[in-house]
Amino acid sequence: MHLIDARSQVPTPIQRGPGGLLRVCVHPAAVDRRDDIGDLRALLTADVLFRIAELQDLQVITGCVERPVPEERARALARAAARWGIHPPAVRTPDAASLAPFGGPVDVRVLSPSAPDEEAGAALRVGVGPVEAPDGLDALTADGADPLAVRLALLGRPHARAAGLTARALDDARATLARWRERIAAWADTPSRPMHEATVRRLRTAFDDDLDTPAVLDALERLESAPDVPDGAKFETFVYADRVLALELPREIGRV
Repeated sequence: MHLIDARSQVPTPIQRGPGGLLRVCVHPAAVDRRDDIGDLRALLTADVLFRIAELQDLQVITGCVERPVPEERARALARAAARWGIHPPAVRTPDAASLAPFGGPVDVRVLSPSAPDEEAGAALRVGVGPVEAPDGLDALTADGADPLAVRLALLGRPHARAAGLTARALDDARATLARWRERIAAWADTPSRPMHEATVRRLRTAFDDDLDTPAVLDALERLESAPDVPDGAKFETFVYADRVLALELPREIGRV
């Protein structure tokens, strides 16, 4: 698996630390540069890395640096992360330089758009691009909103580039989610088939190439409309991809 290092802009293979663990630390924005949605996108990027590594049978420990913020804000961010399908960090530390909570040196540091890069060391840096959200975090987490549409909209952009959570982008994501869930529910009733090999190769290449989730989504869209692929193979391949995307694609099975 390769990630583009934010300092050198060079694709760099991930090196695991002592004990075979992959240690990942998320750095949020500085206190005076509050960026809740940017911090959530950084957590999402670490979550995608965690899921891909798990899919490859790697052991991963994720953590984050905690800034001194009001308890109400911390709870709101934790609720939003949970609704967006983000694994909670296993380690929390107020000191980015502290290695004790991780049990060894950090291998990958994921930087929120407004995070200071204060730490020395050989850890690979993953930069996360800014997020434009005209209606703010409250609208994105309001009751009745599908939080996984936000996840899909963000996964549709390379993690290092700017992303826009506009009304149109969210409407498109909701429509795609509804369509895929309905089709997967229908495909579930067809004879089972092995995963589509060519698509799985594209998925694995994208997973290993700087967490290229837009390429994953593109591969699934091509598979969805492929006339020569059995529905059972489409079902198995979509469910496999959802182990990383975490969009609850099989959610409508038995309802539709």
